[in-house]
Amino acid sequence: MVTNYTALGNRASIIERVRSRAPGYWRYVCEQPSWIFMFLFARTLVARRIERWLNRAAYRAPAPANGSILDGVDLPSVVADLIRDGVHLGLRLPPHLVREIRAFADTTPCFSRDNQTTGFLHDAVAEVNRLRERDVVAAYYFESVERSPAIVGLAADQGIRSVAAAYLGHDPVLIRIRLWWSFPAERVSDADLHAAAQDKYHFDLNAWRSLKFFFYLTATNEEGGPHRCIMGSHRRRSLRHQLTLTVGRDEEELRAFYDADRLLTVTGEEGAGFTEDPFVFHTGSLCRKQPRLILELEYGHTSVTPSYRYGRLG
Repeated sequence: MVTNYTALGNRASIIERVRSRAPGYWRYVCEQPSWIFMFLFARTLVARRIERWLNRAAYRAPAPANGSILDGVDLPSVVADLIRDGVHLGLRLPPHLVREIRAFADTTPCFSRDNQTTGFLHDAVAEVNRLRERDVVAAYYFESVERSPAIVGLAADQGIRSVAAAYLGHDPVLIRIRLWWSFPAERVSDADLHAAAQDKYHFDLNAWRSLKFFFYLTATNEEGGPHRCIMGSHRRRSLRHQLTLTVGRDEEELRAFYDADRLLTVTGEEGAGFTEDPFVFHTGSLCRKQPRLILELEYGHTSVTPSYRYGRLG
């Protein structure tokens, strides 16, 4: 059972969350001043539609991609699912890529978000926790992912890029690579869960248009921290969920607006993958038993701030 370590205090307030993210946002603005315009307006459906129209970014038919990990996948159906639901399940990494990425993760230090200078091997997390006030909820590989030929090659996969181009309406630009562990944790605060995007439904505002591909590198069941999302929430959203400066929403509030069959929990064996428009409401979930390793590749229609690429600031 998860213990709220701040039970003697209050849940993390909106002000506290904004304060914690403010330095990152300020750095984004300094690196790319137009980011603030996107951040303010891309949360509304009408602005997103206008942006697509102005940039002639209509959905396309995906190009064939021989030799891709998506060989044999019906790419037009993938794009159709994304347009309708904002998510498509059923992708899969070949076993040799799973083995290569797991070998990299097993031998490369990862870092907690609150200590990005002292790394540790993932199987030493219990020792790390003994020296901490609160447990590590998630640990990231940051820039070291570029040292994995398997990950770098996967990011250039023509099938993945074909789906991204068709959905984005432009040639895709790789804007983020993330590989991270989520760990079972008991001594956690509400702020820890927000920082790790676990059990906190939200939508991403990384670019006007972006598309993510996720691959589980460990078998992930209901107890293993599965990804959750609300299908179709990228196309249907209440005004209250658009005219707000916060991207997070309580699950109860979302359940009151969306039908229960729209809420999806994504489980799968190691190598299982899916693609998602990050504008849908989504969340990770806290691992209850076994840790989870997941890879994320994100594509946009234009470059984003350098600070964003490896997820150091969010």
